Amino acid sequence: MTKARNATQTQTVYLLMAEYGAKIMIPLEDLALKVLGMSVNTAKRKAKSNELPFPAVKLNDSQKAPYLVHIQDLAAYIENQCSSARIEWGKAQCF
Repeated sequence: MTKARNATQTQTVYLLMAEYGAKIMIPLEDLALKVLGMSVNTAKRKAKSNELPFPAVKLNDSQKAPYLVHIQDLAAYIENQCSSARIEWGKAQCF
């Protein structure tokens, strides 16, 4: 990872902390609709089968334990999505 990309991801982490609080693990329920555009149940089902675009983890074996997403994984996902969008946008600008 380059210095600039690392700095951008760090900024994204800080903004995510402002949005979701100063915690390292964010409940998947908080991200389902806003970040993934899917219902909580769909997000949980995809987390269980490892179909999300980032890892989600339960910290214990209880069925009622919430799925959690590490803030660094979420920041990396957001930065990758933005980078891909910039590349596609740039291609469209070169008619």
